[in-house]
Amino acid sequence: MTDKDKYTYSGTFTGSQFGGDGSHFTQHVTAGGQATDPDLVRLQALLTDLMAHVAARSGEIDHPERAGRDAEEILSEAARPAAERDTGRIADAFRRLRDRLRPVADFADSLSKLADLLAKFIPS
Repeated sequence: MTDKDKYTYSGTFTGSQFGGDGSHFTQHVTAGGQATDPDLVRLQALLTDLMAHVAARSGEIDHPERAGRDAEEILSEAARPAAERDTGRIADAFRRLRDRLRPVADFADSLSKLADLLAKFIPS
């Protein structure tokens, strides 16, 4: 891959966003003009980092675009107000993401950090 094959996308995205090898997505999430929750900012950073690794290793993952869709679902649902948040949807999307990335063992650390943080969004 050459430098001209690297893509960076920044902004607010809706729907599935996956650009293939070398792509990197940064999504800015705000909560209705209020100061953004630090846990949500951290969640966004973890998912952005994870998806950069997925993009770099997309040839080793079945349907990497589905992993991107799962990550987007986690972030968009976590960004909702707590009273409106569907915690089951977050948990299901994380399980799908974990299962899709299981064949690539070095994703385990990123998934572990993500699981620890998601505990703040999904009450026991």
